[in-house]
Amino acid sequence: MNTANVAPHGAVPDESIITARKLTGAWGHLVAALGIFTTLYHILALTVFPLDPWLFLGFSAGLFCIIGFLLFPGSARGRKSIQPLDIVLCAATVGFMVYLGVNFDEMYDRVGFSPTPWDTVWGTVAVALTLELARRVLGWFVPILSALCIVYALFGGGLPGIWGHRGYEFDRTISTLFSTEGLFGFAMAAAATYIVLFVTFGAFLRATGVGPVFIDLATAIAGRARGGPAKVAVVSRALFGTIAGSSMGNVATVGTLTLPLMKRMGYAPAFAGAVEAAASTGGQLMPPIMGSVAFVLAEATMSPYREVMLAALIPAICYFATVYFVVDFEAVKLDLRGTSDAETPRVVTVLRDGWLLLVPIAVLVAMVVIANRSVVQAALASVAVALVADWIRKRRFMALRAILAALREGSIGTIEAAAACACAGILVGVFSLTGVGNRFVDLVLAYGQGQLVPALIMTMIVTILLGFPLPTVAAYIITAAVGAPILVHLGVPVLAAHMFIMYYACVSTLTPPVALAAFTAAGIAGSDPNRTSWIATRLSVAAYIVPFVFIYNPAILWIGPWYDILRALLLCLVA
Repeated sequence: MNTANVAPHGAVPDESIITARKLTGAWGHLVAALGIFTTLYHILALTVFPLDPWLFLGFSAGLFCIIGFLLFPGSARGRKSIQPLDIVLCAATVGFMVYLGVNFDEMYDRVGFSPTPWDTVWGTVAVALTLELARRVLGWFVPILSALCIVYALFGGGLPGIWGHRGYEFDRTISTLFSTEGLFGFAMAAAATYIVLFVTFGAFLRATGVGPVFIDLATAIAGRARGGPAKVAVVSRALFGTIAGSSMGNVATVGTLTLPLMKRMGYAPAFAGAVEAAASTGGQLMPPIMGSVAFVLAEATMSPYREVMLAALIPAICYFATVYFVVDFEAVKLDLRGTSDAETPRVVTVLRDGWLLLVPIAVLVAMVVIANRSVVQAALASVAVALVADWIRKRRFMALRAILAALREGSIGTIEAAAACACAGILVGVFSLTGVGNRFVDLVLAYGQGQLVPALIMTMIVTILLGFPLPTVAAYIITAAVGAPILVHLGVPVLAAHMFIMYYACVSTLTPPVALAAFTAAGIAGSDPNRTSWIATRLSVAAYIVPFVFIYNPAILWIGPWYDILRALLLCLVA
C-alpha cells in the first residue's frame, strides 16, 4: 500500500495531506501500518482497554508525531524521501512516550510544582516535537505563536501593568505544558477521542460509495429547478457535509463535478466558484458530522455532542437556505433553467438504489440524539453498520484492502487537527498558568463598560483575523480561551458563546483577503480568486448574521419549548 500525496480513492483530501510525501516501498508500507495501528489504538483504548487519560493522550500525540515526521517533509530537500533528521525526531518521540509510560503515575504528584530534571528534559522534547510537527503540517504561524506564549510564561514577569505576572521558572512551565493542563488537555482529548473516530467513520462511508448517492439525491431534489447545478451544489454540500467536515475538502471533492455544470448552464466562473466555496464551508456547520472544531467545542464546553448537534441544526438550515435563495435570485436574473429530465434522476429511484448506504448515518443520529449514547459508541456502531450495509448491497464483505485504507485514513486524516489541538493546548496551558486570559477579560470589560454588542463585534473580528493564518480548530480555541469568558460574563449562555466563535472561525475560510476555500474553488473554476472570495462572502452573509441572532434568541440553538424553537426557525427563514 503506497502512501500517496493525496487521500485514498474516494476520500476527501485534507489540506495537510496534499503536501505529504509520496512514499513507496518499505517506507510506504511502514507509514500505512503505523496509520492503521494508530487508528486501532484509539478504538481499543476507548472501548476495550481504557488507559489513564494522561497516558492515552500522550501516546496518541506521540503516534501522530511519528506518522507526521515520516509523512511530511521538514524542508524542500526532503520532499522525495525520508531524511536522517526525520528518523531522529521519531526516535525522540518514542523516547518521551516511553518515559511517560514508565513515570506518568508518579508525575501526577509533582506536575507544575516539583518536577525532576528528567521531567523537564522529556517535557522539553515533547514540546519541541509538537512545535516541529505543527510547522510541517500547519506552517510557521502556529508554532511561532505557541513559542511566544512560552516565552511570555518565562519572562512575562518583567512586563509592567496588567500584562505582567509573577514569573515562572523553566522547569515549572515545561512541567505544566507536559501534562493534561497543556499538550494533553481538552483540545487533544477532542482529537484523540472524537475526531479520529469520525474521520474513520467518514472513510468507511466513502468506501461504501455513499458519495455518489448524495450527489444523485441532490440532483434529483434540485436539478430540475432553475439554475439547477448551482442548487445541486448547495444541497449536495448539506448532505456531503455529514461525512466531510473540511471546507477545502468539500470543494476539492465534489467541486470538480458541479463547477463545470454550473459554468455550462450559464453561471459566471467567479459566481460558480463562490457558490461552491460558500456551500462547502457550510459542511462544517451541518450536523450530524460537522467539522473538527465541533468536537473541540463539545469538549471545551463539557456539553454532550447531542446538544452541539441540535444547537447547530437550525443555524445550518438558515445558512443553506440563504445560499439557496441567493442562487435562485441569480438564476432568475440570468434566466437560467435546470437540467433536463434525461439528466436528472428521480428521488424514488435514488433512494431505492442507495437507501441502504444512508442507514449508517441514520444509526449515528439515532444513537446520539434519540438513544443519547456516547459519541464513541455511536461512531463505532455506525462503522459496523456501514460494513454490514456494504456487504448486503454487494453480496460480499468489504475488501481487506479497502478496510485497511479506511483505518489508515482515520489517523492520517487527523494529523492536522491533532497538531493544531496540541499547540492550542500550549496556549491554553500558558493562559491558565499566568492568568493572562482572566486579565484580558477584565481589561475588555472595563473598557467596554459591560456592553455586549461591542464585545460581540470584537470577538467576531478577532476570530476571523486569526482564521486567516490558522486552521479552524486553532482559531476557535485561541479566541474561545479569551473571548468566550467575556461573552459568558455578559450573560451569554456558554454553548451560545462558543457557537458564536465557532461560526466565525469557519467562515474565515471565505472572508477576504485570505479565503482558502474560495481560492480553491476559484482554481477549479478558472476565475479570479479575489472576486470569487468577495462573491462567496456575499452568498454566505447568513453565517455573519445568524450568530448575532442566536445570541439574542437562544431558541435558534434548540433551547426552550418546542413552539419557541419552531417559531424561531420560521422567522429566521422568512428573514
